[in-house]
Amino acid sequence: MIGETEAVAVKNKKREKDIVCEEFHRLCLEDLVISENDGDGIGTYSEKRFHRIFKRFVTPDADCYEVKVGNYVADVLCDGHITEIQTTAYAKLAPKIRYYLENTNHTVSVVMPLICERRIIRAERETGEIKYTRVSPQKAQLSDALDHLYYLREFLGDTRLMIHVVMVSAEEYRYSERMRYRREGKYDRDLRPVDIKEETVLRGVGDYLRFLPEVLREGEFDSAAYSKSTGMKGRKMYSALNVLTFLGILTRRQEGRKYFYTFDPDFDK
Repeated sequence: MIGETEAVAVKNKKREKDIVCEEFHRLCLEDLVISENDGDGIGTYSEKRFHRIFKRFVTPDADCYEVKVGNYVADVLCDGHITEIQTTAYAKLAPKIRYYLENTNHTVSVVMPLICERRIIRAERETGEIKYTRVSPQKAQLSDALDHLYYLREFLGDTRLMIHVVMVSAEEYRYSERMRYRREGKYDRDLRPVDIKEETVLRGVGDYLRFLPEVLREGEFDSAAYSKSTGMKGRKMYSALNVLTFLGILTRRQEGRKYFYTFDPDFDK
């Protein structure tokens, strides 16, 4: 009986996910029609496209969009909950999040779209002719979120703040004509979200434990061991270690110019 109940729960969860994906895909298609009448240039439009689609995805009520909250304007404010859709510039988002948490009673969500699948489409703008398509080797992973969250690390322990990491598939149209003052071979591009693949919600310190592999939870390790276990390198790796240390999941000691980390099993107590 328990097995049957679990099977039903899994089936219902899959059905709900399919409905969510279908709704997001519908909004993406509708936005293509809307964008035909948009006067903004392609160079600035991709970010606006993500904002517009995700705002409609959060709620269809336009009265909830761009609401003034004290010194700032929230992307969405609905039923006491603020949602900010952020694709870049997380350092600039930090003052807004601080203001919301310190000066209002609202709960706050930050929606972070990450592109896990990208199809490159080379096309002629005037005729719409497709020259070629290919799949980009660049694939974002959940761990990439920590690179952006480094700038919000001081707020991540507050359970009023929820980080929604949304893995998205997208099509990147590259148009052939070269623009003035751009180097040869540089093209205009238009990035279009297509589907949601997965969503992960991070709320409170405990949810960030997933970024520390089990193999590293006993004994001391260095950045090289973390890189080997996670596949993360460079700035992304150091951002992750800094976030985990700031949250108290890891303790850090320095020996010469090298840092060593240890998991603190009492971090959430």
